[in-house]
Amino acid sequence: MSQNNKSNLEAIIKGIQDNKILEVFDKYYHDEIVMYEKGDSTNRVGKAANRKAEESFVNNATIHEAKVLKTIIDGENTAYEMFMDFTYGEHRIKKNQWAIQQWSNGLIIKEEFY
Repeated sequence: MSQNNKSNLEAIIKGIQDNKILEVFDKYYHDEIVMYEKGDSTNRVGKAANRKAEESFVNNATIHEAKVLKTIIDGENTAYEMFMDFTYGEHRIKKNQWAIQQWSNGLIIKEEFY
């Protein structure tokens, strides 16, 4: 299963880099996905609520660069560190962020961002 998770994670990362965030979200995220921002899952339980949050980001952000610094793949768990340079609203943001995923049947069921 980890080989599928590896190729799926690579497709997700490429989708972020190619500004196809919603397409990869629809394809690779479980209906019962729970997403956490620094430990908080408020309004981030279930695919519909998370898609709404992703749409908000996509509609308000322009990604200038998204570069993977590290990846970790261990069975049903994956993670990557990404440097992102983007404009959100009128603010230019440059940051490193870790995203940690738990997979179920080839789909992400839990994701945490730090």
